[in-house]
Amino acid sequence: MYQFFKYTFVIMAFIWLSAASAGPIKALIDKEFSLGIGQTVSIEGEKLVIKFKAVLEDSRCPVNVVCVWAGNGKVEFEILDIDGQNKTVILNTEEEPRGTTLKGHKLTLISLNPPRIDGVSISPGDYSVTLRVERKSSD
Repeated sequence: MYQFFKYTFVIMAFIWLSAASAGPIKALIDKEFSLGIGQTVSIEGEKLVIKFKAVLEDSRCPVNVVCVWAGNGKVEFEILDIDGQNKTVILNTEEEPRGTTLKGHKLTLISLNPPRIDGVSISPGDYSVTLRVERKSSD
């Protein structure tokens, strides 16, 4: 039974990755990495695949303006986890949640780039995120 799930996961990951608009990259556990919109990452040695889908909101304070509030960037990801389940996750730069737990792993949104500049629009394809995946401690 375990072998069946193992092979099913591998086949689903392969199909999902082949359909991604950009080729998959590999990242190391406990290390920060960056993704552009539409890019997919596979975490080395882990059965975890993450795709950066979209920026849903970008109300971050422009770097050339003094703001009362830092604003927020809201980002959508698609996750294929160890069980082969697709899951949509939404994380934020300032508001909660900034991270989420995924089957023994913690995914954290570190930053959304580029920074906003007053009077300059950001095209969707110009966005990138910095993320970190850590093994969750067995507390």
